[in-house]
Amino acid sequence: MKSWILQDTPGFLVVNKPAGVLSQKDKTGDDDLAALLQKSIGPFPFLAPIHRLDRNTSGIILLAKNAESARELSGWLKSGLIKRRYLALVKGDPGESGRYDFPLRKNEQTNEVFVHPTGELAVTLFRREQKLANSSLVKVELETGRSHQIRAHFAHAGHSLLGDKKYAKKPWSEIFIRPALHSAEIELPGLRLKASIPPDFKGLLVRLGGK
Repeated sequence: MKSWILQDTPGFLVVNKPAGVLSQKDKTGDDDLAALLQKSIGPFPFLAPIHRLDRNTSGIILLAKNAESARELSGWLKSGLIKRRYLALVKGDPGESGRYDFPLRKNEQTNEVFVHPTGELAVTLFRREQKLANSSLVKVELETGRSHQIRAHFAHAGHSLLGDKKYAKKPWSEIFIRPALHSAEIELPGLRLKASIPPDFKGLLVRLGGK
């Protein structure tokens, strides 16, 4: 698990989280990322995620190592000083670039997010990186960080993520074992880091004719 760490500073860790690992504790009782790191390379007196990734999303996540850093990083995140960029494989061709600003509401009982006029502001920017076989590789940047934002926005626009069992329809939902989403890059004052694409994502990309 030490290999997951991209950067270790006095105030925070930048970690390349594998798909399947919880970024925060949930009702399953499984160990989350912080607990796994505590067991393998800790102990840390304090270790808390600043933002979250869905369990089956791979890639970069920030964890604060003390309360002061947690407050500072959370402030940066809210003010837009932290930029998060993702790679996603989506159905069809959403165009060369675009912006989705559909308001989102969450159904807590089903853990599903949907577009609704009275939902919370949600803004997603994207740029197409490659045209593939009936699909596209896109780079996505978040201006807001709503739950399932990328998945819900692209699904609403008709370009659901490949492998997304919750928001995509067959056969697109069956193409991949998980939503094809990877948190690939983070930028914050004085630091910019990238996380390499995991083997499963890379394998799907190649299978679709990408590189």
